[in-house]
Amino acid sequence: MSSHTDALDDRDLANLAHVRDLFAHADPVPGELAERVKFEITVRALHAEVAELMDSALLTTRGAEAGVGAGVEPTPTDSVTFTAASVSLMVSAGPSEAADGDLVRVDGWVTTPGAQIEAVTSEGSSVVISDAHGRFVLDDLPHGPVHFVVTDPDDKDVRPVITPTIQI
Repeated sequence: MSSHTDALDDRDLANLAHVRDLFAHADPVPGELAERVKFEITVRALHAEVAELMDSALLTTRGAEAGVGAGVEPTPTDSVTFTAASVSLMVSAGPSEAADGDLVRVDGWVTTPGAQIEAVTSEGSSVVISDAHGRFVLDDLPHGPVHFVVTDPDDKDVRPVITPTIQI
């Protein structure tokens, strides 16, 4: 028997490998955990303000009474509004004008004219600057989860605002 102060040997490494395999089989890491952790780290690293989803009753979540499993198809929401102390953001999604029709166009409005809006998807991100009235368009986004990051490109001291993830 070796002491806890002795260096690890081949037998110790083999035992640790068996323990790792045991836990990998008995309690595997959830598939989406890495993405959730990266998002949380990004939020903390940016010291961002997190926007709140308004009218969340319009969205259907897994296990909702009127949704999956009840035999009722969810009603698509025309637009979604997020609000934070410093900014509000409204987005609506529709089919993109791309030839294959597999992409989404997001039309939006933000309360801060000239704001930078970044749409972060599983395939990357797209950035646009809102016009003088706060309007913007993000075209050719993939279907799936997306969250938005709103920043002021002229003032790096202003905290960015990050929205919760939605499906488009």
